Amino acid sequence: MLKQYVIVPKRPRMSPGKIASQVAHATFMALKEQKYQFWSEDNNKKIIDVWEKTGMCVIVLQCKNEIKLHGIAKYLDQWGIPYHLYIDEGMTEISMGTATALATGIIEEDKQWMFETMKLYK
Repeated sequence: MLKQYVIVPKRPRMSPGKIASQVAHATFMALKEQKYQFWSEDNNKKIIDVWEKTGMCVIVLQCKNEIKLHGIAKYLDQWGIPYHLYIDEGMTEISMGTATALATGIIEEDKQWMFETMKLYK
């Protein structure tokens, strides 16, 4: 099954509404990133079509803090996995420039093992 992963740091603390908006921003931007940088248009369309038909699975995971989130981004770079690290503009709850969510593009099953040890966000 194809999946998209979103990782949210536990620190800084954010309200549930803020977390939801950061997840939404990151997921959209990761799909846009995937479309323009990593796959041909035909392959991208096939992957997205299959993902849509199988329920558009999105898994929200947690990490300890913003530093860990940046580390995960570097790891994804090394593996060539499309992602978007969302940086907040600082208009509401947190400081400008804070990394608040990281979303992958759509991940095929052979690379999902990378996320198996991470905990679901709660």
